[in-house]
Amino acid sequence: MQPNAERPWFLRVYIGIRKERQYLIENLSMLIAGGMVVTDAIDAIAAEIRSKSMKDVLRTLREDIENGLPLWRAFSRAGIFREYTISLVRLGEESGNLSHNLALIAEQEEKDRLLRSKIRSAMLYPLFVLTLTVTVGVAIAWFILPRLATVFAQLRVELPYLTQKLITFGNFLEVHGSVVLPLVLSAFFVLMYFVFFFPKTKFIGQTILFRIPGVKLLLQEVEIARFGYMLGTLLRAGLPVTQALHSLKSASLFPHYQKLYAHLERSVTEGNSFSKSFATYRNARRLIPTPIQQLVVAGEQSGNLADTLLRISTTFEERTENTSKNLTVILEPVLLVIVWLGVVAVALAVILPIYSLIGGFNAGESPTEAQQNVVEEIEARPVLEDPVLGEEEAVIPVATTTTATSPLSRIEILTTDIGYLNVRSAASTEGVIVATVLPGERYVYRGKENGWYYISVSGEVEGWVYGAYVTDISTDE
Repeated sequence: MQPNAERPWFLRVYIGIRKERQYLIENLSMLIAGGMVVTDAIDAIAAEIRSKSMKDVLRTLREDIENGLPLWRAFSRAGIFREYTISLVRLGEESGNLSHNLALIAEQEEKDRLLRSKIRSAMLYPLFVLTLTVTVGVAIAWFILPRLATVFAQLRVELPYLTQKLITFGNFLEVHGSVVLPLVLSAFFVLMYFVFFFPKTKFIGQTILFRIPGVKLLLQEVEIARFGYMLGTLLRAGLPVTQALHSLKSASLFPHYQKLYAHLERSVTEGNSFSKSFATYRNARRLIPTPIQQLVVAGEQSGNLADTLLRISTTFEERTENTSKNLTVILEPVLLVIVWLGVVAVALAVILPIYSLIGGFNAGESPTEAQQNVVEEIEARPVLEDPVLGEEEAVIPVATTTTATSPLSRIEILTTDIGYLNVRSAASTEGVIVATVLPGERYVYRGKENGWYYISVSGEVEGWVYGAYVTDISTDE
């Protein structure tokens, strides 16, 4: 069987392997400490493992060991173990402390799990609130706004810009939502995977997280805790400092810290101290605070570097506990503002048209009063029978600038962004709104002036409609 390390990246097994890997190391440590042979210990663990992928890994490990490879080499070929794990296993085999080093690895795996759990817990609340906000917003736009469009059409008021855009968005969702929404969600999840999880591109997401206040502090404390514990453990186990720094670089999750550890490894290899190595890296203070650097330097000078690093780890593990609890409190006002803005936007879109209608009653020459004046003027005019529609309609005097039309001149109302078209008392947007007409309706027009058409909406109401939203369907008989 070909080991995972030699497979293409898309065939390697990583999903759900972290918990199984920790289980393997913990039990392998206990069984070897109890005097069991490595191959027998692997067989015993394989009998309890349910994951087929992990059973394949264990089978590969057993075959490599039976073929004469040391355990650390078999771990390296398996492709699921991190470099510091392989280094500690190798050191344990060479020094005869394999079970002890495996216990250290298991402890480090547990610490990493707890640190990741703290990050997930801190981010769970804001993600839940934002997801719920977006879900409710889409539901309102999809199911409620299209119904409000009909109500506003009956109110016969000109809608504000915000209301028009929200209704347009709601109408779009009503027609295409069943297709567009799944596509958008699929694209979102694919984007999140490549930004935050795909090995070759997840540095983009990490860079974004390091720019978010609060989250940046938590991630920094998590990485410093890992820096102290892992480096201190490797040094205490007897690993050379350069090799320990190399293992630390491979175990780090963040590109900025990987570059710092790579610099420290090169500098220490050249014979420099930690003090000079930190000083020659431009962003060292932003990644590892100056007091922590001074502690590392003091530990190096006193010969107690491993103990100093482990104390740093303990301190920052406690800090991550507090920061993860406080992060929700820090982000809560920001989330409330975001939710508040969404609620205010929807509320304004609904209230403004109603407010405009009611506010008209308090004006000296309100739109409703002007509409009533136009209706009274039309009612006072003589009435004739329309030769085409067979309806009685008022005779409308056409202005001298109006183009004369045939009695059979007709128009059809086109679709508009707000779902209807206003009828005004004059051939201008300054004219008072006297009625509304709906897309698809047809009317005889009596005159045409400056791109506006004069129509009779009913026996009592007539006015002008803008030509950009109608089509001339006149016929000659």
